Amino acid sequence: MKIYLTILILLVAGQLVYSFFLPSCGLNDNWLPISSYLPKFESQGSDNFFVAKLLPLVPEGYRLNSDVGNYIELALNFNRQYFQGHVFMGRPLYPFLIAAVSLPFRLFLGDSYGVIFASAILLNFLLLSGAVILFFYFLRSLFSLRIAFFSSVLLIFSPFVHVSLWQPMAEMLMLFTAALSAFLLSRYIKKPALWRLILFSFIIGALMLGKMFFAVSFFILLLALYFRRYKEGIIFLAVQFLPLLLWYLWVTKIWVIPYYSAEIQHWGMGVWIFALLKGPWFETFRTLLTVVPNFLKALIYGFLLIPVIFSAIGWRALAWKDKAVFYFAPFLAIMGLEFLVNLYSPHHAFLLFPLIYPTAILGMDKAADVLKRHRWPAGIFYAFIFAAIIIVSSMDIYKVFSYLYFV
Repeated sequence: MKIYLTILILLVAGQLVYSFFLPSCGLNDNWLPISSYLPKFESQGSDNFFVAKLLPLVPEGYRLNSDVGNYIELALNFNRQYFQGHVFMGRPLYPFLIAAVSLPFRLFLGDSYGVIFASAILLNFLLLSGAVILFFYFLRSLFSLRIAFFSSVLLIFSPFVHVSLWQPMAEMLMLFTAALSAFLLSRYIKKPALWRLILFSFIIGALMLGKMFFAVSFFILLLALYFRRYKEGIIFLAVQFLPLLLWYLWVTKIWVIPYYSAEIQHWGMGVWIFALLKGPWFETFRTLLTVVPNFLKALIYGFLLIPVIFSAIGWRALAWKDKAVFYFAPFLAIMGLEFLVNLYSPHHAFLLFPLIYPTAILGMDKAADVLKRHRWPAGIFYAFIFAAIIIVSSMDIYKVFSYLYFV
């Protein structure tokens, strides 16, 4: 087992290097070259060192998402002043983790944007490595070692990772959240206990402070409804909101500043539906008709099609009882979240990877069985499909479409 994990971590390191030297970055005004951030850097020795030593290594096409500046500022200044009215007030976990990782470096090098930026990339590497390990063990317990390993390889060389790994943004934390949620849920289903449920719920709630990816919560509540585990669903819902409540009390009672939720006040999460229902019936009908097509578009773009096709073939091979609900409920959960936000995003749809990649390999197995019956070499088929997925996922996808948001 150790040899497989060692190989996977080495592949994560390889993806980190590759993503830096051959990045995939947006080309609009929301993506800025590093040089545009330099005037904000304090004129300190460590910043000057980073600029002098590292800036010449930065590829010409490397650009930073506009959210990066917000995360860097909050990580360097995690205090009342900088959080007041900040668009990311409801997302304190990622800048807090950057600040924690940067602490030993800041003790020796001092406070600087360069140290924070490097710490954010290190944090992304650690989060991706943790997600891959959790994903591997999750699949190893449900499938085979082969499916666990090759699904993990596809995750490492996915478009989501290639686009996000070298951006100091919370996407790697979202990836870790999805992997940890799948791992903890599988453990709870095998050995249910009240203390496991409370701990699991609190951890999921704490991770929501990284980004409000409530599709995880929707999925668990759908399972509670389907299996009529209402009490467990209520406990999960109540405990999951405790971290958010504690953070809200800290902001409003300790820091004594107004709480700001960008998800509601900026994106209109859920609120826009009331305006929709008050409008003409044909506009409501038109909007509802677009939900499924927009979600399917996000799903196809999120995985760049090939894994989705094979997953649609392979899910029937699942040996689980009630496999239909475990397969389709996650789709409904993410589609529901994107509908609430009224924003259909490939990188949100990609967080179905704990489901898509293993079932895609099952689909490849079914296709390979058909080829074997016609005396076609299955090994060449596997090599071709894996190479196609990895090559397409490693290209500069932003030259084709915006991977973050397009609807």
